[in-house]
Amino acid sequence: MSRLREERRWDLPQGPFLEATAAVRVRFQEVDSLRIVWHGHYMTYCEEGRLAFGREFELGYDDLARSELAAPIVHAELDFHAPARFGEELAVRTRLYPVPGAQLQFRYRITRQGSLLATGFSVQAFTTLTGEPWITRPPLYTEFLQRSEARLQEDPK
Repeated sequence: MSRLREERRWDLPQGPFLEATAAVRVRFQEVDSLRIVWHGHYMTYCEEGRLAFGREFELGYDDLARSELAAPIVHAELDFHAPARFGEELAVRTRLYPVPGAQLQFRYRITRQGSLLATGFSVQAFTTLTGEPWITRPPLYTEFLQRSEARLQEDPK
């Protein structure tokens, strides 16, 4: 995997972001016959990252449901750089880049003791609980961004 592609997954889009980190321990049932984590479980690790993000920034699934919102994933990509194994503790860094419109764009960086294992991103679209899409930002998300403005970070590049 080229360094350029690795950076594309983690750093795009450019601009201010909010970040949270989750610790995930690889469970026995997540490894395959080669004794490495089966690739599909990395999406679960990204979900753990989103849950940690929601807890830290008060934008979790319960918060959405109370506002009669859902945010299903409409796109996801992952690049794999090195395998994880049973018992290892992984760090899942999750960044939310506020973008115009009614969507959440998350970037993920999964590491083990600083070594890069996977990078990726996902897009979630805001909908009503019955699945009707929001075209503009829902009030909950607008309020969240206003509340979190002081915590936005800039990449030191």
